[in-house]
Amino acid sequence: MAVTASTEQQHMLLELQGLDTKLLQLTHKRSGTPEISQAQDLEVELGSIKMRLVAAKTETSDLKLNQLKAESDVDQVVARSKRDQDRLDTGAVSAAKELESLQHEIATLAKRQAELEDIELEIMQQYEDAQQAVIDLEANEIAVTEKLTQVSQARDDALADIDFESNSLIKQRTEISAGLPADLIALYDKIRGDHDGIGAALIHRGSCQGCHITIDAQEIDHIRKLASDAIARCDQCRRILIRTAESGL
Repeated sequence: MAVTASTEQQHMLLELQGLDTKLLQLTHKRSGTPEISQAQDLEVELGSIKMRLVAAKTETSDLKLNQLKAESDVDQVVARSKRDQDRLDTGAVSAAKELESLQHEIATLAKRQAELEDIELEIMQQYEDAQQAVIDLEANEIAVTEKLTQVSQARDDALADIDFESNSLIKQRTEISAGLPADLIALYDKIRGDHDGIGAALIHRGSCQGCHITIDAQEIDHIRKLASDAIARCDQCRRILIRTAESGL
């Protein structure tokens, strides 16, 4: 059975199409809200900072242990060198061979102490650098967290505005749909799903405003002869055509 609708209902369908077009635009606007991608980028950046901060703190802790070990190594060499020097100074060693051995050990310990002190200084510098890295990362974490909070709030506000407008349009759509035949709505929704969200369009000066193709004279004559409650279709895009005083019929 052919779908029919009064002239008023057909005009209501065009109004419905207008609402659906606005809803589709709002959907695109929602997905394209810049704060969404900005917040996502900041979340990724913040996650990276947190991971680097954990690594930096671990490195700082390890370097502190290395520094303590280096200090202990130096202290042990210093203590041993002092003990040997005391033996030498007090004349505890008198045999020439033993004296020579003791002097050699003192010289060796002095060299070893210098090497260990160089290592200790290097570790101390690394430790200070690691501490500064932690400080810098913590400051960066605070700054990015604050920025993320601001952007997230802006995103939520923007989405709330879009949702408010969408809900208002949906309410209007529901009211209009209630006054239209179910078979007309079904046909319209099917066409809309197949044609980029446009299921109904005006005939304006002999052209379909859905596909913007001029309707040939024979088809125009056919549409002109249709009953007022008959549903006209574009012979090119198959969208529902709405006739008005400006249709050129």
